[in-house]
Amino acid sequence: MTDAVSMINETHIQNLIARYLNGDCSENETEELFEWTTRSADNTKEFLQLKDLWDLANPTENKSDQQLLIFYRKQLEQSNRARIRMIKRIIAVAAILVICLITSIIYPRKHVESAKQLSIFTVPLGSRSKVMMSDSTEVYLNSGSSLTFPAKYTGNNRRVTLSGEAFFKVKSDKNHPFIVKTANFDIEATGTQFNVCTYDSDPFSSATLAEGLISLRMKKSDEAFVIKPGEKFRLNRLANTYNLAQADIESELAWKNGEFIFKNIPFPELVQRLERWYDVRLVWSGSKLENFAYTGRFKNQETIWQVLDALKLTTPINFQKTAFREFGITYKPKM
Repeated sequence: MTDAVSMINETHIQNLIARYLNGDCSENETEELFEWTTRSADNTKEFLQLKDLWDLANPTENKSDQQLLIFYRKQLEQSNRARIRMIKRIIAVAAILVICLITSIIYPRKHVESAKQLSIFTVPLGSRSKVMMSDSTEVYLNSGSSLTFPAKYTGNNRRVTLSGEAFFKVKSDKNHPFIVKTANFDIEATGTQFNVCTYDSDPFSSATLAEGLISLRMKKSDEAFVIKPGEKFRLNRLANTYNLAQADIESELAWKNGEFIFKNIPFPELVQRLERWYDVRLVWSGSKLENFAYTGRFKNQETIWQVLDALKLTTPINFQKTAFREFGITYKPKM
């Protein structure tokens, strides 16, 4: 009798998950489902796995077509072993797609302009990569970044141009300074480690020093600064103001190791980072969200579904998938 009751309860929960994923749950059903997910770590894991599976399949937004929903309900009502087999098949396909994506990053997006003898290395949104310069300098490039550099250095300088974010581990050579050119400032170093963030879409540009010394020169004013280890130079491009202060080095450099650490950052900035990190579009509404600041950390293993769910638990927001790789986020005050 107990097994029969357990099976009925399991089927009920699985149907709730299917209804939730298709947007058919009532408010009471949604509360029941989320109460179930918080009972145990296994419940939470099962729920998030099925959400990721649903998102990966990219179901149609046309609710009149119920064929896909029926398929998922049948899958959900099967045994755990059957669901695991299905998930493994999906993961196998996803692995092939990841391999294809990595190949496209390494080959098609790295090309040489033969007339100028410049190499341009571009990293797509949702990815990270590493480039080894001819002088053995290591450059880690974050999502949506582009690095232009000569195939071989000539003259007295080692000069590169950056758009986006990169961490530089510069090979020491005092006779040939390493120069990073950006839209707003240039950085000169000999042998050191530092991070530069200068996305065209962001109102801020910054340079953070981990080791050694670097000099930074503004392009408009020609002002120069010497940055010491542990310091961060931050430029507000819109207001044309800047400050130099101590930095949280762990947070600043976490991205190159596949982590995202944020401390007391405003909601709009968090959204921008998540969009680049996951290659998604997050459309949000509600002026009160601008006043929220966030602190947290997660690794690249978490999906956008898991991140948004975590934000929903700590912040008065709601979200839903509105299109392929697009989510809508709305302010929802807690009752």
